[in-house]
Amino acid sequence: MAISIDPATFIINIPKADMTLLQSSPEVRELNVNAFRLELKALEDDEGGIYLLKTHNHNTEVTLAGLTYARTVEIIDPYTVQFEDGQYTVNCTGANHNISDVKVANQVSLIVNNAAGLITNAQIEYSSFNGGVTVDVSASISGTIFPTGTPQRPVNNMADALLIANNRGFTTFFIYGDITLDDSLDFSGFVFVGESMAKTTITVDSDANVTECEFYECTLTGTLDGECKVKNSVILDINYISGYIELCVLSGTITLGGGAQAYFMDCWAGSNLGNPPIVDLGGSGQTLVMQNFNGYIKWQNKTGSEQANASLNAGWIVLDSTITNGTITIIGVGTVEDNSTGSAVVNDSKMVHGEQLHELHQLQGLDAANPMTVTPTSRVAGSISQTISGDGETTTTVQRN
Repeated sequence: MAISIDPATFIINIPKADMTLLQSSPEVRELNVNAFRLELKALEDDEGGIYLLKTHNHNTEVTLAGLTYARTVEIIDPYTVQFEDGQYTVNCTGANHNISDVKVANQVSLIVNNAAGLITNAQIEYSSFNGGVTVDVSASISGTIFPTGTPQRPVNNMADALLIANNRGFTTFFIYGDITLDDSLDFSGFVFVGESMAKTTITVDSDANVTECEFYECTLTGTLDGECKVKNSVILDINYISGYIELCVLSGTITLGGGAQAYFMDCWAGSNLGNPPIVDLGGSGQTLVMQNFNGYIKWQNKTGSEQANASLNAGWIVLDSTITNGTITIIGVGTVEDNSTGSAVVNDSKMVHGEQLHELHQLQGLDAANPMTVTPTSRVAGSISQTISGDGETTTTVQRN
C-alpha cells in the first residue's frame, strides 16, 4: 500500500505503513515531507495520473552564508491530505509545509516542525549524538524525537534507543549508570560503552541476543553469545565467552563456550589468593589463549583435547583436578600449581618460577640483604647461569630448556 490520490474527492491518502516507525508506545511515525512530495510528483507524471491537477508547489533548499535553509512544500487547492486513521502521531520532517492546514480531521496527531528560517539540520542532529545513542534508565525521557538519545537528553529504555540507533545508522550505545539487557530485543553487533568500571554495570540476561557485541569501560556480568569483545572492564561471573578479553580485571568465574577460541590479552586478577578468579574451560570444544597475565588465577573443567596456553608476566596458575585432557602450555614468570589428572599434558618447562626469579635477583645484586656467593660459573635450579670475566664484568643469563 502506498500514497494515493482520489481524483473524485482530491484527497491525498497516506497509509500508516508508508511512514517510518519512530516509537512504539505511544506510537510515533515519521513523514519525510520531501519524500512525500516526490511521491506526489511520481503520481502526477504516471500514465494514470497525467490528467490530475497539480498537487503542490515546491521551493528547493537554498544555501546562504554556509547554511542550507529548508525547502518548502505547499499542498494547493483543491487537495487535502488524509492520514490512515488511528491513534498515533506523525512527526513531519525535512521541509516547511502546510499539511496541518489541509489535513482531514481524524484521530491522527501531527507534529509540524515548521520554523521561520528553518535550517536543514540532518547533519547537525547526527553530530549531536557523538557517534551513538546515550541511555540512562534512571532518566525520565522516553521516545525517539530529537534530541532524545543525545548526551543532553539520554533516553530511558533500550527499545527506544534501538529505534533511534537503527533509524540514524548508529551501532553504539553510551550507557549511563547500570543496565540489564534482556531477551526482548536483538542487540547483535552493537557496541556498549559505560561511563567507567566503577560507574556502569551491564548485566546480560541468558536469553539476550548479544552475538558479536563489544563492551567497554564497565563492569560486566551475565551470559554472552559468540565472538564478543570486552576491553577496559571488570569481569564478574560470565558464561559462554568466546572472542577477545583485553586489558580487563577478572573477578569472577568465566566460563568458555560455543566451541570457539577465547583470547585473554593483558589482563589482571581482581581477587586475592583465597578467592582467585576462575576460568572454566567448558569441558570440551574450547581453546584458550591467555597472554601476559598478572596475578593469581585458577583453571578448571577441561575434558577435551583442545589446547590451553598462557604466558605469565607475574602470575600464579592453579590447574584444578577437573582438568583431565588436552595439552596445556605455560611460559613466562610465575608459578604453576599442577593438580591436573587423567591424560592432561602440562608443559611449563619454559617458566621462570618464583624461587628462580628470587635467586636471579640475588645474583644480579638486586637483593642486597641476602647476597649469594658466586663462583666463576654457577647454575641455579638448572636454569640460571652467571659468568664473571677476568676484568670483573658479570654476565647473567636465564637458560630456558
